[in-house]
Amino acid sequence: MKYLLFLLIGISLYSSTSYPSSESCNECHENIYREHTASMHHNSSLFKDEVHAKVKEATSKDSYKCAICHMPAATNLRSIMSGEKQPDANDYRQTDGVSCFYCHQISKIYDSKAHKINFSNYKGDNKPVVFGNLKKPYESNEHESQDNEIYKNSEVCMGCHSHKQNAKGFEVCNTKNQYDKTSDCIGCHMTRTAGTVDKQNKGMRKDYASHNFLGVHSEEMVKKAVKLELSYKDSVLELTINNRMGHSIITHPMRLKFVKTTITRDKQVIWSNFNESPIEDTEASFIILFKDADGKTSMPSDAVEYKLNRNLKASQTKIIKYKVPKLQKGDEIKSVWISYIVNPKIAKKLDIKSANIVKPYMGDEVSLYIY
Repeated sequence: MKYLLFLLIGISLYSSTSYPSSESCNECHENIYREHTASMHHNSSLFKDEVHAKVKEATSKDSYKCAICHMPAATNLRSIMSGEKQPDANDYRQTDGVSCFYCHQISKIYDSKAHKINFSNYKGDNKPVVFGNLKKPYESNEHESQDNEIYKNSEVCMGCHSHKQNAKGFEVCNTKNQYDKTSDCIGCHMTRTAGTVDKQNKGMRKDYASHNFLGVHSEEMVKKAVKLELSYKDSVLELTINNRMGHSIITHPMRLKFVKTTITRDKQVIWSNFNESPIEDTEASFIILFKDADGKTSMPSDAVEYKLNRNLKASQTKIIKYKVPKLQKGDEIKSVWISYIVNPKIAKKLDIKSANIVKPYMGDEVSLYIY
């Protein structure tokens, strides 16, 4: 079975002689290249992502099984995953992370129990075929292009983002929705943007799918993810949390997301839904913690079951009621959605320093005034 899976990682079996780097795409696709270089796809390798590098260092110093999704275009992917070879910072097929060409040569997705796998169409050709959601496929000097259904229904994203079991057979992350189907990943994370995909043919299109791949690293996206509502009557405060995403609130086990609610009177906070840690409010905080075979809190790689699993499914609405002090005219109730890419406690343990990782991302905010 393992041999079959490695055969399906076809991209690792060919020479890198004619394999296009992401930078080479800039010759024609400068808008997309600019966006891609700022995205987490381009920065997915352990050479550019501090979180990923620190997790690998803490869990697996030798083998690098995560390479299948974080640097999938490596020519020696099988050896890197087994630990026979180590990642090479001088190899662009590794430092490019999830490169432009890698994404656009996926022909289909292989579904396995542990995770899904991208099936490569690349055969080492000098003029390769690239796939996409194209109304009019065309041929350029650099490549041919073909329409492919998996780029329309977002199945192409599932090759890496579907689910992941650790070596113990426990599923540690899942981006599918509650019906175990694919959401509209592309429609949400690759929004239509005014402009053209090709600077050589500027009149060809009026807009294109953005390749920023905005997600939890974007405050713009965090603000869209969840909608909050407040109501108050007879000393009962009602908070409504509506998950507007096509997948669960928590898809990655390192996240921490919560609602902070306060009541202010004369500029002084007279009530809050938690004192020190947001997880004190078991209803308005969303977090996943694992435990190992000994029952101790563990990293995902050693997990055999959940220690704590607070989540909210796709498009699910949750209503929380709080008994609060009797309010008076002029009081303000305020709720704000706060998202951490990495739980601050985990970030401290792994010594993660990147400012964009350790900061809170502020989402929807709603206020209610007592008149």
